Amino acid sequence: MNQSPESIFVRHAQDNDIAIVALHKELSAAESSRYRGTPATIDTGTALTFVGGVGTTVFGSLSIGPSASGRWDVIHVFVEPDAREIGIGDALLNECLAYLRQHGAVWLSASALPGDRAMKNLFERHGLVAQTIIVGKSLSDPSTVADASQ
Repeated sequence: MNQSPESIFVRHAQDNDIAIVALHKELSAAESSRYRGTPATIDTGTALTFVGGVGTTVFGSLSIGPSASGRWDVIHVFVEPDAREIGIGDALLNECLAYLRQHGAVWLSASALPGDRAMKNLFERHGLVAQTIIVGKSLSDPSTVADASQ
């Protein structure tokens, strides 16, 4: 896909976007399984979702949910592989941040799994920086003993 950033749109998701957003969440989960770590699980009961794309076709989505007074979490962000690198993810995050500022939010949190450089870079381009590094180890997988640092 070779579109100019001027042709990118972002808007609040509508009823007719439910299927594509569900697909994006499914594809996002599948893609996350390629990386180490466990994706954050966030209650999506009160999610607000934005969609973005080119022309009239939706190629990406971003959902956020409130976590505490004035604080929000990114639940998912996904851009279809053929539509990456043209600015849809940036446009989605810009719209999300503008919306949150307009509505008095004070903080936005997001997570990127180890190895998902594109996600980490997206968040960092918009001023989100690492706050906590979570480490873990499977106690039921004997192969993890050999992976320990000396």
